[in-house]
Amino acid sequence: MEKEFKSFKSVAFLIVILSVLCLPIKAEFAQHVASVKNFRILKYDVNEAFVGELKHVITIMNPTNSIATGVNLYVPIVRNETARHYVILCSITPTSGHQLLSDSSGNIYACWENLVIMPNQVFTVELVYRVLSFSITYTVNSSLIGSYNKNSELYLKYTQPEELIESDNHEIIEEAREITRGVSDPHAKARLIYNFVVGYLQYEMQEKEMGALWALEHRIGDCSEYSYLFVALCRAAGIPARIQAGFAFHYAGQSLEEGHMWAEYYLENYGWIPVDATWQLFDALDGKHFNSIGSTPEIIPYTNYYINGTRVKLMDKQTVQLMALQPNMFGDVSFAQSVVTTIQKVEQLETAISLGKLFGASMIFPAEMRENEQGLQEVKIFIQNAIDAWENSAQIANSRALVALEKAGNVLNSAWMLIFKTFAIYMGILIVLLLISLFFVGRSEKVCRKG
Repeated sequence: MEKEFKSFKSVAFLIVILSVLCLPIKAEFAQHVASVKNFRILKYDVNEAFVGELKHVITIMNPTNSIATGVNLYVPIVRNETARHYVILCSITPTSGHQLLSDSSGNIYACWENLVIMPNQVFTVELVYRVLSFSITYTVNSSLIGSYNKNSELYLKYTQPEELIESDNHEIIEEAREITRGVSDPHAKARLIYNFVVGYLQYEMQEKEMGALWALEHRIGDCSEYSYLFVALCRAAGIPARIQAGFAFHYAGQSLEEGHMWAEYYLENYGWIPVDATWQLFDALDGKHFNSIGSTPEIIPYTNYYINGTRVKLMDKQTVQLMALQPNMFGDVSFAQSVVTTIQKVEQLETAISLGKLFGASMIFPAEMRENEQGLQEVKIFIQNAIDAWENSAQIANSRALVALEKAGNVLNSAWMLIFKTFAIYMGILIVLLLISLFFVGRSEKVCRKG
């Protein structure tokens, strides 16, 4: 009995040692599984791609008789913070005299310090970008949302209050609790908060930033207040959320003098998801929103540019223009052309599959129809993963884009062939029925002649 006990202790000890040794392997395997799972999730549909040039011009004029000294100008640079747009900064004018600054939120600023602007003189800055942007709609499946790591840096940063986002205020906490009462799904909570903000606020331009609490108390605001209130309520409800500010265009060729603000909230396995309450966009964004500054700016407030350092009263304005270009005008020509062409093929593929269903192909060839639908899903995932990869590895992004393009072409051919086969069967049936009817008509005529 004692020998058996010792043997059991040895085996148990060996199991414990092996378990400890395998912990890193288990952790690595779990991380790999999570990565693969996230890679295969269709997080968003890409509806459209846009290639263009974005030009941002800031003009500062000294209309006085005094010399303006010590003028500082800060301009947030449009950045690739999300996969909804990629930008290449082509030029900054003037080309010298500026430096680049950054903060812990990923904001980057072009900065001109200690400028001297003589009386009645103008100082002009111009930033020119090439852009590749996407109109997207998120397809959130609540069963695939991961749990928040409430000790993570991201969660802690984007659930705490900040200036103009008073998520620790009692009124905002109570409102968030009331809006989301009985709901645990963070995606459903975010939608309820969005519905509240859209229904609760009346749009009214404000001369300065008023913030979330002011908006809740006064029930009015512009894009800033809509965004601040959405973010504050999300944070109070335990959902990471942040501000995005930059430029939003309705169409290519439009010229703006004002910026725009919208918001994002975070879901595990999906990342940052856009919400533009003033444009009535939830889980979606068009391809003409370009963010240049987001939570939490540490150098300047939320703005398209910022001037300080002088007591002389200066006059300033900005113009921002978006022009459409051909895909071969974007810096990574191969990637842009592959993605744009694939998105066009996806649109054709969706049309072909819809027509196939309309004409009954799914009843005649159910297995082939399912295969085409699965192929469409795979193409969409490859496009998504290509877009997500471009910032970190253009080579991987191009590879995935080419795979998506090839697969889209194959599935599109298969979908049209299925429609052709369906029509061939219908035509065959029609010909058989026609022959049968001709047979009976001929027989009937013979009978009549005999009679």
